[in-house]
Amino acid sequence: MAQCPISEGDIRKTENYLKAYQTNNRLLRLDRYERKYMGYQEQSDEILGDGALARARMFEIRHFIMGLSNSDEKLLLYYHYVRGESVEKCAELFGISRASAFRLKKKALTMASIYLNAREKAM
Repeated sequence: MAQCPISEGDIRKTENYLKAYQTNNRLLRLDRYERKYMGYQEQSDEILGDGALARARMFEIRHFIMGLSNSDEKLLLYYHYVRGESVEKCAELFGISRASAFRLKKKALTMASIYLNAREKAM
């Protein structure tokens, strides 16, 4: 399979796509907190609806990561973006150096960018 060159813009786009999981997770937690302690039910509904859109987006991102081929790159993306672990903590979990973990993250984002670009072209 011939690989097409991946630009920094593609990698940033993929990283932003994956960061949406963490953002939606935080929005849902804030929404729950506001509903429980501040009584902001109507105002929260304006931002998130019933949270279904945020949950659907999170499911889509999680499904995207799980669709990647089994590798350390996939695990790093899962632990970093879905579980919210820092790259340093991922390095500790994987038993590699911090620098190796950042190289692995760059490789993982490149791999995910290729997969995301191919998926977008197929649609």
